[in-house]
Amino acid sequence: MRRRPQKSKPRSLSRKTRKPAKRAKLVKRAAEPLDGLINAGAHALNLTIDKAWMPAVRSHLEVTLRHGALVAGFVLPDDTEPAPVFKA
Repeated sequence: MRRRPQKSKPRSLSRKTRKPAKRAKLVKRAAEPLDGLINAGAHALNLTIDKAWMPAVRSHLEVTLRHGALVAGFVLPDDTEPAPVFKA
């Protein structure tokens, strides 16, 4: 059985005619992955985070992830030995 060809759909509105509210939603969605990570961590640790603290928690998590990426991105030679541990 063959399908009939579909009619072309009208093009969506151009960028100039879009409402600003849609752009705000796109910006808001960008923070959702970190919010999900924060909520999952809080749930795993049985913590409650007040909504007023979420921006601060998110910014601290962003800094921590950036620092972790710097450490993980630093390549060490294969013959590198761990630092000695001195005990008194």
